[in-house]
Amino acid sequence: MIMNGFTDCTYWIAVAHLPGWHTERINRFIVQVVHEKQMAWSEFFGFDKQAWRKIFAFSNNELADIESAKNDLPRLAFIAEQLQNEGFHIITLNSPGYPAVLKENLKMKGSPPLLYIKGRKGLLQEDAIAIVGSRSAGKIALDFTDRVARRSSEESKIVVSGFAKGVDRQALDSAIAAHGKSIIVLPQGILTFQSGFKKYYKSIVNGDLLVLSTFFPKAGWDVGLAMARNAYIYGLAREIYVAETDSKGGTWEGAMDGLRRHRTVYVRIPEPGEKNANQKLIDLGAVPVDMDGNIRRDVAESSGELFEQAQSQEAGEPGAIYCNSGRDYGKEIIEFLKQGVYTSKEIRLALNIDWDARKLTAFLRKNPNVKTVPGKPVKFTRNEVVEGELF
Repeated sequence: MIMNGFTDCTYWIAVAHLPGWHTERINRFIVQVVHEKQMAWSEFFGFDKQAWRKIFAFSNNELADIESAKNDLPRLAFIAEQLQNEGFHIITLNSPGYPAVLKENLKMKGSPPLLYIKGRKGLLQEDAIAIVGSRSAGKIALDFTDRVARRSSEESKIVVSGFAKGVDRQALDSAIAAHGKSIIVLPQGILTFQSGFKKYYKSIVNGDLLVLSTFFPKAGWDVGLAMARNAYIYGLAREIYVAETDSKGGTWEGAMDGLRRHRTVYVRIPEPGEKNANQKLIDLGAVPVDMDGNIRRDVAESSGELFEQAQSQEAGEPGAIYCNSGRDYGKEIIEFLKQGVYTSKEIRLALNIDWDARKLTAFLRKNPNVKTVPGKPVKFTRNEVVEGELF
């Protein structure tokens, strides 16, 4: 649901920010309570430790975390009330308003359980692009960003921005200047962005800009949050354009993750003498584009073979391509796992794969589309098989 009432909001905030719980664990917890048990959060938090242990089989550490969250509900209620009074909204993981593209790209493992927003929520349902790059990007990269943002705005596409200096800020400002629409994904809590709300008040009121955060509402800017935020920028976009990247850092990691997931990543062809890693990304399979974002097929064709060679050497990397005698083992495995839950030995026998057990297990454990099912022996399946209707 999209909630204005702060009572339900309080419970969701407590659940979404359980200390020490990673995103996938929280999401599976939500599935268990809301979908499998058909239970309201008020009912869940009405139980005591003994009932939680009996019904949900939580570990001792998990029980302590949940009890701590329950004890913190009065404080969280004040935050929920502040969010309501200041015109913010919460979109929960099970809401129809939650952007489908985010679940498609990040799956159960990475989809944030809550989105804190201000602005026209309908922007989350429209086609969006992300233009990413260095905070210290040069003039050429910023010019590229401006052109692509303006063209995308003319095509009625939403421009997703991380609000950092450099490429992010250029993408946002160019979209606004072109009378386009944008989404800002914050590297901080939404209640700490007051100066930004004042600066972009008109765009928000006019429905041209939505501000979004996935972090605790009062969390300040943090390097770790800025890095984590990058995944949501990529996740909200149907198209990814890289203006400029180094061979490490958030832009590079995000682009590489996109390639491993078989997403199309567009990269600006570097000018002679430029010191960046754009060409390296192209050699690894990204799609080269000119200064206007148009595909350069002549460059793409000459780089394509390098990508498959590099991927085949990275056994176990998420989304990697593994070919032998014309077969794409990775694709075959993922397709096979739609049918159920299997051990690695069962997969090898069923598909007649000549990988050894170590190589196959590495692939299964690291692929974002595969869910590891604990037990003796360990089994594997597609995320969709166990995620049910929520995803």
